[in-house]
Amino acid sequence: MTPEEKCELAIERGYTYDTETGLIYNRFKKQPITNRDNGYIRFQLRLNKKPYNIRGHQFAWYYVNKQCVEEIDHINGIRYDNRICNLRSVTHQQNHWNRTKAKGYHWHKKHQKYAAQIRINKKAIHLGLFNTEQEAQNAYLKAKEIYHKF
Repeated sequence: MTPEEKCELAIERGYTYDTETGLIYNRFKKQPITNRDNGYIRFQLRLNKKPYNIRGHQFAWYYVNKQCVEEIDHINGIRYDNRICNLRSVTHQQNHWNRTKAKGYHWHKKHQKYAAQIRINKKAIHLGLFNTEQEAQNAYLKAKEIYHKF
């Protein structure tokens, strides 16, 4: 079943979405769905006894825009905040640009210095070798402002 078909099935079965609060309501008790999977709101539908999982942000985007997109990014980084003003359509690469764990530098054993690099369309761009970790991190963050802008 395609993502569009899953979302349409949820709408047919009475699931609704509030754009201001970002809450998704079930069809029975009109209670907001709070189940989470890795921080994301998730709910499940069954069709012919087969379960289909739907992530809240995917349903919210479809509910408002009537389309499924490659990926959806939570602008503020909070995975359960599905207000439409907090969601944006992005590519897979753009979605990884805002990862906080990505450092963009590493210790270069051969040169005994920190090497900084950034990736653009799967190609690594070397930013230089630095004496301190902080210098390498700053070089990466400066390059990130230039190359990873939305």
